Amino acid sequence: MSFTSDQGRRVFALEIGGLIYRYHSGAGCTGLNTLIATGINYVDIEGITAVSAFGASIDPSGGIGEYEPINVTLSINKRGGASDAGVVFGRCGARSAGTRARLTASVKRGESTVSINTDLTGLSYPRLLHLGAESIRVNSATSTTLTVTGGRGSANTPQQNHSIDLEGVSVPEVTTEITTFRGRRAKLHCAHQYSDGSLSAWLEVCNGFIESTPIIEQGDSISLSIVPMVALIDTVVTDKGLNQTQLLHGYHHFGNRGNLLEYGMQINAEPYGFNRYDLDHSSTVTASTITVFEESTTLELDYDVSLPTGLDSNDEWILPRPHPRYPFIQINQGNGPACFPTAITSTTNSDGRAVYSIALNSFANSANATQLALSYYISVHANVELKQHVITGLKEWPSIINDTLESDGPSSTAGTSGGLISWRLTEDNQVIASKLSQSGVPCNLYLWTNLEAFKDNNEPWPFARAFDGNQSSLAASSQNRVWYPIDLSKEDQAPFEDYKGTANRESGYYVTIKVDGTQTTKTHQLKDVALAYYQIDEDRILTEGSLGLPTTATGELFDIVVSYYHRESEGIREQTFKASHESVATFNGVNVGYYIHINRSFLRDCVSFGDWATGERALITRGGRFQNERIGTALLQLLSSGGGGTVNSTYDVFNVGCNLDLNHIDEDSFLSLDAASPFTVSGQFSGVGANVREIINSLLKLIGAVMIMKRSATGASQIALVPIGAERSADVSLEIEAGDWLTEPAPTWDNYEDVVTQIKYMYDYDVQEDKYKSEVFFNNQEAISRYGGERSQITLELAGISSDQFGRGAGNVYAEFLPTSARIFNLLSNPLRLWRGSIGTGQSSLLDLGAYVKCSSPHLRDYSDNYGVTDGIAMVRSIRQELMSEGCELELITTGLTAVAWNSSATVATMPTNTTVTVNANDFSSSSISDVSFFAVGDVVDYVPKGAQDTAIIGLTISDITSNTITFTSAHTISVAGGTLEPTTYANASDTHKSDAYLASSSDLLNSTDDAKEYN
Repeated sequence: MSFTSDQGRRVFALEIGGLIYRYHSGAGCTGLNTLIATGINYVDIEGITAVSAFGASIDPSGGIGEYEPINVTLSINKRGGASDAGVVFGRCGARSAGTRARLTASVKRGESTVSINTDLTGLSYPRLLHLGAESIRVNSATSTTLTVTGGRGSANTPQQNHSIDLEGVSVPEVTTEITTFRGRRAKLHCAHQYSDGSLSAWLEVCNGFIESTPIIEQGDSISLSIVPMVALIDTVVTDKGLNQTQLLHGYHHFGNRGNLLEYGMQINAEPYGFNRYDLDHSSTVTASTITVFEESTTLELDYDVSLPTGLDSNDEWILPRPHPRYPFIQINQGNGPACFPTAITSTTNSDGRAVYSIALNSFANSANATQLALSYYISVHANVELKQHVITGLKEWPSIINDTLESDGPSSTAGTSGGLISWRLTEDNQVIASKLSQSGVPCNLYLWTNLEAFKDNNEPWPFARAFDGNQSSLAASSQNRVWYPIDLSKEDQAPFEDYKGTANRESGYYVTIKVDGTQTTKTHQLKDVALAYYQIDEDRILTEGSLGLPTTATGELFDIVVSYYHRESEGIREQTFKASHESVATFNGVNVGYYIHINRSFLRDCVSFGDWATGERALITRGGRFQNERIGTALLQLLSSGGGGTVNSTYDVFNVGCNLDLNHIDEDSFLSLDAASPFTVSGQFSGVGANVREIINSLLKLIGAVMIMKRSATGASQIALVPIGAERSADVSLEIEAGDWLTEPAPTWDNYEDVVTQIKYMYDYDVQEDKYKSEVFFNNQEAISRYGGERSQITLELAGISSDQFGRGAGNVYAEFLPTSARIFNLLSNPLRLWRGSIGTGQSSLLDLGAYVKCSSPHLRDYSDNYGVTDGIAMVRSIRQELMSEGCELELITTGLTAVAWNSSATVATMPTNTTVTVNANDFSSSSISDVSFFAVGDVVDYVPKGAQDTAIIGLTISDITSNTITFTSAHTISVAGGTLEPTTYANASDTHKSDAYLASSSDLLNSTDDAKEYN
């Protein structure tokens, strides 16, 4: 008798991850592993008094199975001592710990030494200790350390990172007892007990975790609620601790991008754009001297004749314009010949009026005496003067702004280092601008976000120049300027966060602060100044703590996910950076934080971010980003990842995931569906509101699969993918004969109507805007007409699918989604036949959601008009399996489609004799199944040489199969290995091979008589 029998007593055993006590229902645990960890035995305790039913259901269109929790009730024995369920599960968190020690240093996954503040050498070793949700097998201890070589993640617990956070406020503790059971992994085993008391093999009824804190029932029992491991999908979060940090406030690093403090200033020469002075014709006008009336003192106090004229020694223009504060003069309303002053003297003319006597330099293109004598006034140009201050290295923020303005900014109107205005930032985010002369003429201070905003407000913008001696430069590109942390927007305007692309030209801001000539000081209130920030194109992010990255670049890149407050939408958004390594940030000899070094080749989809006075602080973590991964592989990475570094498996590459070892996953079921799907996924999967279940549900519907917990005859329960519509005899898990159904209630049939006539695909997800940029609809017009014009839609939100993979043209999109649409319409555009009935619990032991069963019953109907079904194949849509009592209620769906799979193949490796060949073991099947197992004695096969299908050797009959060696009834004449053995033509193939894929004729027939079949 085995656990599939319906005769005998059903018994149970419950294992909790890291708990040395194993509870059973009274029959002991013979046959289960006696060791919880190497050298440490389980202590088996009777205590299980009740186990609830197992229930689950799925959506026939695909997705993740929905599982009900299994409630396990344990009795409380007040005299039971340390092993009593009331004592063990009654502990209330860390305050219930007995012996404990605090970490003195953070511990990464995989590290084998744990530093503690308490001497635990008085305990016996080896033993299990508990750290977070992880249990560690400790080999030995010193007064300050624990040695856990090979003992991390012991006893069915996950390896975790354990970090000291909040400047030592949050410190992990090592305890001798488990104090928190919510989230602890658990396994519920079931077996049959024989009449002589012995037990059958054990079956994992549920491989999962405790979903909530244990519930005390009236003081005499305690209840644990256990859900299967697949429910971890709902709890996918970024791993806390070592791999999580925030921006460092009070500092910023300035490298070779975003390191230029740039602003502009200009004499307010409205309305002409130049200052006008009338010529004094009572004084002598010559080519070297003119006199103008003193309309204002700006000519004397704001201009400097020693500044560059824009001409070289040969009187040739080397600049478009002279220095903005050089008193460059033109006649004829600023369009005529130029004058180049060498000195300006305030005096009076013969009438006693205040005038300026201006000495002129004579150049080849200067205005001559005649031209000057005919003029009524001169125009003194007032172009924009740029100031550009380079900041380098780690600086205190935002005080570096005032420090730079104090040391490098203008303090007078003289020389190239001078200027018209000085300005400062105040603690309440105001700009205070002050005139540097008493000229009485207003001056403007200009601040702007991006280069395009500057260009749009200055025409011609190349006339605006920054001078360093005789050298000048144009306004700087946006990537070089400091712009992001100083918010120039108004209260009713959206903050500016991205300068890239022409779509953002109108998003930039340009602020003019006009300092009146009489007041000399003006204030301007900024909306905000960032507390800390990263400006796009910078090569590093300055953080408070480490992310556990390598300290030197190794060539490997790591995903860094930043969750930041998006001020325009007032919500949290995410973006992913690629980092090469991290290093310590040192200021004045003191380590103040860490640099996360960014690879700037991957910034296309990234924007600036920061911490502001309003909104949440940015959270920086090592995250997950798919890079053109097949859907099955991507799902394996999500399930296995728990911190990266391939700790759990080769798929453990992200910091985000379910942190599962491959023993909990049927790897082959995921990889087999990869081959049948044309789609790959890219991008960060932690976006879209972090609703990982919805993302995975859509991907599973895309490939036509369900994710379930699959039981096996070996006793293990694993997460697996099962294809929908694969109603093949070869995939049947159980045969239910007519006599196997329970008579009360009798099996019944019904219609399952979840009709789909329209599919909406949403793809090209933009993580910055938190929305999908592309969508396409597919309609089944035949079904819509049949249902009177009704459109029943399903929407697939495909966060990782990008049109970059297949093109943006209508034809590309159509070709990409047509096969999926055809499959879904073929499956769901008509009601499905539903069968309901109950069988014995033992017979149903190996069933789970998505399993295929072969059914017979005179009470059932298939798609014909007749009653009675013989060997009909259907999929388990829902199941309710009684565990302590008897009976399993099944709801089965049959599509009526004759599904086939790819036909058998095997690669020829060698030809030992002229009648034998050896074949490779697993070129076309999973590692647990050999390719040769799909062939049998008597099969007729063809040998198809690689790349030469037209020269196939046909009609080889198999006479013997031993291991991977196939013997034929006659000489095979194969001369070159590497080709494949495949079933021969449909007419001559065995019945087994006929049941799989063959190409049908245009008349949908095989061999002129048999109907074509449905490939799934």
